[in-house]
Amino acid sequence: MSELRIRSEPPPGAAVVDHWRPRPAEAPPDDGDDTPFMPLLLALEAELGAQFGCPVSVHPGRGLAPGAADVAPELAALLASVRLGGDAARPVAHLSGVTTARHARMLGELASATAHRLWPLASRREALVVDVIARPGPDAAEPVVGSLRLAAPPTPVPATAPRPLGAAGLDVPVQLMVRLAEEQMPLSRLLPLRPGQIIPINACPDMPVRLGDHRVAIASLTPLPDGRQQAAITAIDLKPAGVRP
Repeated sequence: MSELRIRSEPPPGAAVVDHWRPRPAEAPPDDGDDTPFMPLLLALEAELGAQFGCPVSVHPGRGLAPGAADVAPELAALLASVRLGGDAARPVAHLSGVTTARHARMLGELASATAHRLWPLASRREALVVDVIARPGPDAAEPVVGSLRLAAPPTPVPATAPRPLGAAGLDVPVQLMVRLAEEQMPLSRLLPLRPGQIIPINACPDMPVRLGDHRVAIASLTPLPDGRQQAAITAIDLKPAGVRP
């Protein structure tokens, strides 16, 4: 009979659950914006990993207390240790000081540049708080954990600039609606309706051609040999008449 053994520690190489911090009680409430920020989070992981020289994971934050710093002092101290040739695996005794403040400003500028480049256009957020978990090395007692507050760009721009269609725009298929006739009459003239009833209308010699809600041209009707009709544009007449493009 085989022996069953239950181990409490994870097997070698298994992924360990990241440290999680609950949302502070004094943090502002969630605004309910579910816009996906995954491309931005992945880009921040790559950017911060290159700056810290170690694996970094970035997750949506749980909010910051009012008055909290935009860049956690722990992250600024880690960047200072790396850039000044210190041991990133050793915890920093003092997180305050001019050096930490300078590297906090530098880290905030780097993160803001990435955020402005990849901020989702559909997001209504004024700012995004992310939690950063850096693992300096196997000798570190525990990972370095801190938060970043990223402000939304004044005007979010797509990651790739739109390219003008140019002459290719002339080949884009569009559906035109031609109004053959138009008549306004009271409802009393239509009641009672019955099969075979003929409703007189006044034919419109100059028919408007509409694209969306906008009048773009004038067309006239031309009969075809097979009995169908075709509209031929006789003039361009642009008159916006709504909100649809």
